[in-house]
Amino acid sequence: MRVFLSRQRVRWRRDLLPGRSEMSMIRRLLVVFAASLFAVVVGQASGLGTALEATTEPGVASVITSPSPLDCVEEDSAEAQLISVEPMPCSRMLVIGRWAAITDQRRDVLDLSFGEVRRVLRGEVLDWSELGGSEQPLTVILPISQAGAIGEALGIPFVELAVEFVPEDELTERVARTPGAFALIEPERLEVGVLALTVNGHDPYQDPARQSPLRQVRWVRARTPQEAVQRLAERRTQVADRFDPVGMAMTGELIPVRCSNHVMANLNDYEVMFDGVRDVLIDADIAVAPLEHPLIQTQDLTPCVETVVFTGSHRAAPAIANAGIDVVLTIGNHMMDCWGGCSGVAALYETLDRLHGLGIVTAGAGESLQAAREPALVNVRTEQGDVTFAFLGYDIIAPWYHAEEDQPGTAPLVAEYVRRDISAASKLADHVLVGANWGVEYVADPVAYQRDLAGVAMDAGATFLFGNHPHWVQAIEHFGDQLVAYSFGNFVFDQNWSIATTQGMLMELGFTKDRLIGYRIRPVVIRAHSPQLPWFYRPEFVDPAGEGRPIMNRIWNATDRLPARSAPAATIPENEN
Repeated sequence: MRVFLSRQRVRWRRDLLPGRSEMSMIRRLLVVFAASLFAVVVGQASGLGTALEATTEPGVASVITSPSPLDCVEEDSAEAQLISVEPMPCSRMLVIGRWAAITDQRRDVLDLSFGEVRRVLRGEVLDWSELGGSEQPLTVILPISQAGAIGEALGIPFVELAVEFVPEDELTERVARTPGAFALIEPERLEVGVLALTVNGHDPYQDPARQSPLRQVRWVRARTPQEAVQRLAERRTQVADRFDPVGMAMTGELIPVRCSNHVMANLNDYEVMFDGVRDVLIDADIAVAPLEHPLIQTQDLTPCVETVVFTGSHRAAPAIANAGIDVVLTIGNHMMDCWGGCSGVAALYETLDRLHGLGIVTAGAGESLQAAREPALVNVRTEQGDVTFAFLGYDIIAPWYHAEEDQPGTAPLVAEYVRRDISAASKLADHVLVGANWGVEYVADPVAYQRDLAGVAMDAGATFLFGNHPHWVQAIEHFGDQLVAYSFGNFVFDQNWSIATTQGMLMELGFTKDRLIGYRIRPVVIRAHSPQLPWFYRPEFVDPAGEGRPIMNRIWNATDRLPARSAPAATIPENEN
């Protein structure tokens, strides 16, 4: 067992975010950080000040608006108003309700503003195309038991809500099966099958619910947060519970080699590889990527020629770390390639040493079969406590690089190993995530053995299985609140000879300690840096309703083509590629 990373989450104001190298250093130093960071934040100001968030009580934020605490004590009399929906002098803001905006899983609008949500609920927006998506009529739904509170929170009188009301326990199922549906829901009810939208940059998959712009608050005159909560309770009003999920960003294949390496070496800048996606990776609580090949310091790197022997530069390793990537799956079928005739074993060891030295967790390769199969553990501290993830990685494409009892290499993708390893890792972590290097290249449909192994992993208790190797995006399959993404496509690579090999996806996922609460797909296109250096290597996000539409269509069409599962598990064949 290797415990590489145990990290306290810290969210930085964007305008105060350090530079990328400084940010990387800060992220790597946040190991077993003191829990006292979550102390109460109390500010003093004259007039109506800005609410400062506090975490000693769920949903509590503090504001002291009088010139001094003594003045507040003097104003605290029986005649003084104690609770209000508007800010008052000497009052504290408490969150009593908060919601996430959701739609059906395949919607191609991912981000909204607060104003757009209000317009939707007032019936001023009738079609998703008015919000930047594909044409689809909006069906707006609210839980009938919370409609009044939602209207108050968003400043919309109840009679002006242009919505359909349904019982709360029917809401997610209704949204999941209704193309174009839109609803607000308590974040605890998020689940796989509905898509949570960001609102004003707040992401329900990773940000504390009390920070949501879709929230109902009360201002309470009180000396302490505890007193404020008590005064609300006396009025039979409860402060909203804490809800603080862990957000994860998962990428497609990292292959900074061949012509991709050539262009970055000419630029003398490997950091630019991630300039189009860096913010999302850094903002995630955990960022994960699969690596295809070794990263070593040598003069004999793979040149910009047609070859399938991949040896990449050691200079890519710090660029990966500086982009905020925390976990690397070292399971590529080129993981022990050596272009210049060097030792594949030495190349693997150097790659692992470099990544570990940068504070990056690795899984799927090691000095022996046992080491390659060991889970890598990552711990994230939230307002509700720690959430632990175990990462496992396997390859089925290159058996010549597979580890043995006394031989280094990658972990073989064998059904019995998968069962045993997931079972063992489940005793160490809240969630087991499995990376698989598998499948057939340049197709969108997973083959039979991928489906079989996915079923093995889900039956064994994995929360999420994520695959790569086909260089195309492939189908996604739901198993209740478990998930399989068969292939993410390329993320960094020079395969510009076809459109599909320059397309990929980044997936944003949300986890509580108990379950996966949902995922979001952001389509990616790999572009060239300039006409002077035209080789493709740099991923950039594209509009899922525009340039990213073919990527989304390929994923969902392949998903719809998945054959229904039969009850018995099929035999797992050996891969012959």
